[in-house]
Amino acid sequence: MSIEQEIARRKARRRKGRIAAVSVVVAASLVIVSVGVWTWHCQVIEQQGYESELMDALRLVTEADETILQIDAIVDDPFAAESEGKRQDVLSSVEQTKQLLIDADGKARNVSEKLSDPSVREVANQTVISITARQGMITQGMQLVETSEDAEQAAKECDAAWQLVLDADAQVREATKLAGRNEVDASKENTLEAKETFSRSLGQLKSLQADCPTADVSPLIEYVEKRMEAMDLAVQSDEALTAKNKDEAIARNDAYNAAEEEAATMAAALPSDPKQLVKDAYFATWAEVIRNYAGQRAAAGASDAVIRDYLGAQGK
Repeated sequence: MSIEQEIARRKARRRKGRIAAVSVVVAASLVIVSVGVWTWHCQVIEQQGYESELMDALRLVTEADETILQIDAIVDDPFAAESEGKRQDVLSSVEQTKQLLIDADGKARNVSEKLSDPSVREVANQTVISITARQGMITQGMQLVETSEDAEQAAKECDAAWQLVLDADAQVREATKLAGRNEVDASKENTLEAKETFSRSLGQLKSLQADCPTADVSPLIEYVEKRMEAMDLAVQSDEALTAKNKDEAIARNDAYNAAEEEAATMAAALPSDPKQLVKDAYFATWAEVIRNYAGQRAAAGASDAVIRDYLGAQGK
């Protein structure tokens, strides 16, 4: 073989080596790219899993809100007619609701540090804050649910006692008409019936005061006692007329009128709805708890607004 042929042969061998080396580099590059794509794909799947877990947490919060909204309605108006039924619903579901929030909190906290998208991570953080606020609402709210039940019962008792006062008033008006027709005995009988009705009201009011000392119903008690005093004077006037003791009858009647005027002055100072005394006492006694509840509700609302904005933007 000539020198020229040998050189040509060796050059050909070097070209083949270079081509083989390039092929190896290209193959390695393809492996690296493939691994990178697979890693990225896994990360996307992982992030989607975290987002799905966050959505699960939000769904649990939504489920818990069914009970929380009932608590909210009771706190806003504990004396509403429908509050009694809502209390029973809340008492039967509150433990399950607490567990829903515990589960939701665990999911939200689990993903809050793992989410790579800052906006989604912020939603997770706000979800944790919102859940904590709801748990505070339940803690404060259940105090109000339980105590408002007693207050509502007290209000009903006050209402019933005052209805007796209204019934007694009707009996007094009838007695006055009979007296105007000189039907003294019939007037006296109606007056005694009125006094008995006032007495029943007085007993109920005193029992209410003992059972619910935070509600000061003493103005109602004093008013009824004054009306009973007036009834006694009216009966004494009727008895004096029956005995034909005109001067005594007039004196007792004047005293009766004076007592009724005092009672009228006392009545003018009473609320138009006497059970408002019970309601006012409830709101005054639990004012701090009500404020704390409102603060927790505001915190939940602020976090919910952030979450709603994100979900709205994502169309979820």
